[in-house]
Amino acid sequence: MDPKRLAIKLFTARPLVREELAPFIGVFHGFIQRGAVPGLLIDVADYAHVPDGPGVILIGHEVDYGIEIVNGRAGLLTTRKRAGDKSAGALFRDALAKAIAAARAIEADAVVSLRFAVDAVEIAIPDRLAAPNTASAFELVSKEIAPVARAVFGDAAKLENASGDDPRRMLTLRLSGDTADLAAKAARLEKH
Repeated sequence: MDPKRLAIKLFTARPLVREELAPFIGVFHGFIQRGAVPGLLIDVADYAHVPDGPGVILIGHEVDYGIEIVNGRAGLLTTRKRAGDKSAGALFRDALAKAIAAARAIEADAVVSLRFAVDAVEIAIPDRLAAPNTASAFELVSKEIAPVARAVFGDAAKLENASGDDPRRMLTLRLSGDTADLAAKAARLEKH
């Protein structure tokens, strides 16, 4: 299975309200100016006014970063795109590294004063042709990303289907594991 896009959502440690998204416009512009997160960064888009929408997005050539509030849960959505011929496992590793780097940059920014929960992430594959929402696709993707998941989230890492059985929804997995901080997870990922 070789999806061309993969999205990882790291949830915030505390709830956010829509008004708290506005400062991310300046924070993300600063990231572009400083090259603070991986990737060729292009622009910032503000959709914070859209309920359950994409929030504020830092648009890049091969990766987008967005702070969003969907279904009442806030988080950093990192979408890896233009992946070429990477396997699902390699794409997951790459997207996770970018998501962790972006979360660490956000946590270091005093303007937003935000922390991320470190015990779970959601992994979505917005490529229904390569990864339909079926039990067999879930098993195949799980098998491919499990080695990286265990390396970063510990031996007790657990993958679950978070998308239900509706074939119209994109395949989404929930990865839960240990509570090591982002720096430790980044170090583990680098070793793997």
